[in-house]
Amino acid sequence: MSFLLASLFILAAGEPAPPPPIADAEVIGYLKPVEAAEWHNAVRLNAEGEKRRGQGESIMKTSLAASAASRVAQNGLLAETPEQIRARAQKIIDQGNLQIRQVAPSLARLRAVAAARAAEKTKPVQLVLRPPSVSVADGVVQCVARLRHQSAQLGFAQVHIIGAISLSAAGSLDRQAALGAQVRAVWAKADDRSLASPPPEGYALVPAAAPGAAPALSPGLSAASAPRQVAVVWAELYGLTADGSQGLLFLRLADAHSFRILASEAAFTDLRAGAAPVAACEIVFRDERSFVPRLTESGDWLFGFAAGSHPLASAVLAHLCVTQTGVSVAAAPYVQIVAGGGPASAEGFGAKWRATPRTGEPGEVAFEVAAIPTNGKPAEVGRLVVRVGLPAAK
Repeated sequence: MSFLLASLFILAAGEPAPPPPIADAEVIGYLKPVEAAEWHNAVRLNAEGEKRRGQGESIMKTSLAASAASRVAQNGLLAETPEQIRARAQKIIDQGNLQIRQVAPSLARLRAVAAARAAEKTKPVQLVLRPPSVSVADGVVQCVARLRHQSAQLGFAQVHIIGAISLSAAGSLDRQAALGAQVRAVWAKADDRSLASPPPEGYALVPAAAPGAAPALSPGLSAASAPRQVAVVWAELYGLTADGSQGLLFLRLADAHSFRILASEAAFTDLRAGAAPVAACEIVFRDERSFVPRLTESGDWLFGFAAGSHPLASAVLAHLCVTQTGVSVAAAPYVQIVAGGGPASAEGFGAKWRATPRTGEPGEVAFEVAAIPTNGKPAEVGRLVVRVGLPAAK
């Protein structure tokens, strides 16, 4: 009880609690090369000490029992007395314990170092987005302007605007010809040189003709032969409130060769009035164990979305991944929904996001997010919350 009270007083005084320990098998992953060499040597010496101690304890048990059962001469010599056996076994045990004690400080220090680094590396992080509150018309103009700038920076000489989709009250993604035409008109007014004319037969995803090749955007169009040649642009609109009056507008830009989304723009809009919403929207994705930062450190990952992942949450995750992390998002499934055709290839996916609706606070739309690696088990990542009705930014 006194120890518990002392611990509480230390915490009350502001001393940080030690990080939770990690398994010895994981320690090496958090050590620097010099520390790793020290760890391997200490583990080896500790194992030798434990083996030595075990040998002594075995002698103490088995040889004492045998000595008590027989006191006959062996090979012309008298058998050891119990006292002699006990002394010899104890000497071996002491040697093992000494070796264990000698390396214990190194093991304890390196375990603490690894635990602290693991705690730092896996601490919760938040991705936060507060998109501008604008009318649909202004949202299209602003998003197109920013997307055009990024397209030029990325070096695309030609842009295909393939259309738009919106989330219906029934939960399906339906094509929105009027919104697609609005995006095209705004882009053409600002820059008609880069904007490609729609093919006579219309847009429809055509699967790649061979492994490693890119899909085409229409039966009458050739597939892009290299990155940063042709860009694909589309719009998405998602209602947030129960009455459908407010929602999120996204504009995406993808490479027609890699079919990865390279840029994404977002706006919070009033879907019924011509003016901007009087309130604001805030999006918070709480990653409970720094899954996304650790993912980006481990290499190039391409994500899709699992069947059943909520369309709104998937759209928000796509935007956060493209704009705030190094995780790539596949464009082909979106292009297929917007333009038709297909099917979209599932090749190259490292994992898929799955967002499941959960009960949130009033004014919130909440989801639990998991990542499902290809041929792997799902990993729970964290919670995604979209809050509507916050005071508008001044």
